[in-house]
Amino acid sequence: MEDEPLLNAGIGATLNSAGEVELDAGVMLGDGLRAGGAACLRDVRHPIDLAVAVMEDGRHVLLAAAGASQFARENGLEMCDPSIFITDRKRQELLHGADTVGAAARDAEGHLAVAVSTGGRTGKLPGRIGDSPIAGAGFYADDRFGAVCGTGLGEAFIRLGLARVMVIELQHGMDPASVTQGGIEYLGRALGAQGGVILVPRDGKPQAAFNTPAMPWATAE
Repeated sequence: MEDEPLLNAGIGATLNSAGEVELDAGVMLGDGLRAGGAACLRDVRHPIDLAVAVMEDGRHVLLAAAGASQFARENGLEMCDPSIFITDRKRQELLHGADTVGAAARDAEGHLAVAVSTGGRTGKLPGRIGDSPIAGAGFYADDRFGAVCGTGLGEAFIRLGLARVMVIELQHGMDPASVTQGGIEYLGRALGAQGGVILVPRDGKPQAAFNTPAMPWATAE
């Protein structure tokens, strides 16, 4: 999905106030609570690959900017010219409502995983980091309870620690549908923010909720 120009991730991602693309991504496995994030990337071809590499390396959870790019080069990840991400500037300037790309999954053995990738907010300040590379804010996975990923106003997701809060509610025994809808209601009630979430519980069907005009999502088995 980072190669799809219609989505706000990788190629076609939104521009910051300096007319540049800066990309964030995060990934987490529910087995062992292993997580990795990468932020403010300009020259890493697939940010989600870097997030996975950070997680697998295990020394840190989040790398950003030049240090993240250096780590990517040292680990043999594909690099690129930053211009590759800028497709149609006029189209990108109109993508004020573009969504983060996210996925949550449960395998046959019950293990959970979640991954997110984004270009962030249109017109954001250079160096701004949203919720997508931050475990507990824009994504979280715990094999014992469920996995959550979100899209929307990143600053609100960070302030609320929304993905982690939702998993805690699963831990307390709330049903997945109520947790999903309640998370979005909390987002709107507490901070007046818009967004959406998808949730894959330890058992049962995936759930989704949003308070935006639309949030395309799909399930597969």
